Amino acid sequence: MILNAKELFNRIQQEYNILHPIGEDNSHKLKSILVSMLADFDSVAKKHEIDYILAYGSVLGAIRHKGFIPWDDDLDIYLSRDDWNKLKSIFSSEMEDKYILEGPGYNDKLLRQTFGKIYLKGTELVEFMDMNSPYTHSIYIDIFILDNVSANPVVRIFDSYFAKVMKFVINSQTYYKYPNPILNKIKKTSFSTKIYFNFRATLGFLTSFASHTAWCNWFDKFFSRHHSKTGFLTQSSWSKEIFESSIYFPPSKGVFEGLEVNLPRNPDLYLKKSYGDDYMQLPPKEKRENHLIVSLNFGKY
Repeated sequence: MILNAKELFNRIQQEYNILHPIGEDNSHKLKSILVSMLADFDSVAKKHEIDYILAYGSVLGAIRHKGFIPWDDDLDIYLSRDDWNKLKSIFSSEMEDKYILEGPGYNDKLLRQTFGKIYLKGTELVEFMDMNSPYTHSIYIDIFILDNVSANPVVRIFDSYFAKVMKFVINSQTYYKYPNPILNKIKKTSFSTKIYFNFRATLGFLTSFASHTAWCNWFDKFFSRHHSKTGFLTQSSWSKEIFESSIYFPPSKGVFEGLEVNLPRNPDLYLKKSYGDDYMQLPPKEKRENHLIVSLNFGKY
């Protein structure tokens, strides 16, 4: 049974020729556009005192490569809950002429995920799992919202496992509502794989009494319910991530592709907790994940 996403995508690429790497020239162009998007966002963030910080592989790239990880081509940022709310309040006046903001409680008629995204209008980026969906298909930056966690360790453990269940349910709705023709072919090649994806589609059907958007917003409201500061923050889409707030804020400064950006206050500790003590070592080639897509169009850019 193929349940690992990387293995599944590789098999789809080999057997159906639907996915393909972005390619060196397109990757260079995509990265240039993403840096331009980040520069625009940084300018607005400074104007309105929004303390964003780079997240995940973007932090690793900034520290290890002073920019993108060479085989990576996406951008992730964190916002505190307060700054996410501030961004929602000023977005239409500051950025809406060029960008689309999507996320919990904002522009969520076709909310794709439990976190936020900023899309660049006039571009196209179609990824495999969304190829048959009505979601926005444009070049984007992911926005992950940091929330307080409970002071009670039992509640934290419950929240962690409940996050996994909720994400499983939310993503299962996509299997049911927007069936993927290529994935339907793949699941027929193995009985166990067929059982797995049929279960996901059935779960999506059973939970479709509420919309995908409603589930995403319920998830967001549930995990933002801890208003008291406990010294720890989490991005609940990744349930294992509960770090001291002092690792994140106040931001430090770093360089990303020549642009001065905000990094976690303690990027070394953040990266050690996220990737291990040897995060400065390059992984072997077989563990370097390429971004496989269906289609990419830069429009006028």
